[in-house]
Amino acid sequence: MSKIDLQAVAALLEQEEQRVEEFGRDTYASSFEAFLDNNKELWDSFRRLFLEEMNDEETEKAVADALIEKAQTIINAQTKRINKEKKQLNINLYMVSYVLPAIIECQGYQKKDSNACKMADAICQRWKEAFPKYAIQYSDFASIQSGFKQKLCYITTAICQGLHKTQNCQELIMMKKCRDEYLLHQPDGEQIVKEYYNIAPTIVKRIEKESAPEEKYQYLWEHYLKFCIAMIEAGQYQACREKYEEMVEELRKQYIITNHKEDM
Repeated sequence: MSKIDLQAVAALLEQEEQRVEEFGRDTYASSFEAFLDNNKELWDSFRRLFLEEMNDEETEKAVADALIEKAQTIINAQTKRINKEKKQLNINLYMVSYVLPAIIECQGYQKKDSNACKMADAICQRWKEAFPKYAIQYSDFASIQSGFKQKLCYITTAICQGLHKTQNCQELIMMKKCRDEYLLHQPDGEQIVKEYYNIAPTIVKRIEKESAPEEKYQYLWEHYLKFCIAMIEAGQYQACREKYEEMVEELRKQYIITNHKEDM
């Protein structure tokens, strides 16, 4: 068994509320750096583990279980079902935006056969077993940070690329226009964009890992995006917003709240 402090691993979950609050375009980079610095001793132990190639299945299971048991304790402390669900989603966001990227960062690169990625993948697999309705997938800091730079058009960009459109295609230009000239001027516009930032990178990552992502992008184009474009052309910005939010909500249920069903 490796010399990973499992109590320190579990204690990472105690930082969830602060870090989720700091997860935004202008604050994520500095927050993630602080997260690494504040837990430096733990990450150093992970680096030694990966360098010495000591993370066997037993070690991976122990780390995953430490995180899962702590998450279950925090979630079960909530008395209302809706609060349990909200806490679960926040913990999931924290895991995919801080904990798992920090583990990947311990080796400094993201190769699927690297020891860090094997550890992250093992955690995701165990997480799915423990929380079957709330599966997660790992990403790295650079990918998440680049997602913020795409702003509201992150999913639109992925759809256009998936359909082999140019980087500055007309559809993307029009969606940016809707964002900049309409949505960000609405009373709740900045909050909507912030909430979107929280989930868009994860959604696109999960689509890309499907066996046929191009089929999903074609579906999103046919059912949502082409109608959004037509609405913008007609000057119907509010209708475009509602259609786009309908698409994001469908994707949120499918890729963030995996196979979630309402409790009876």
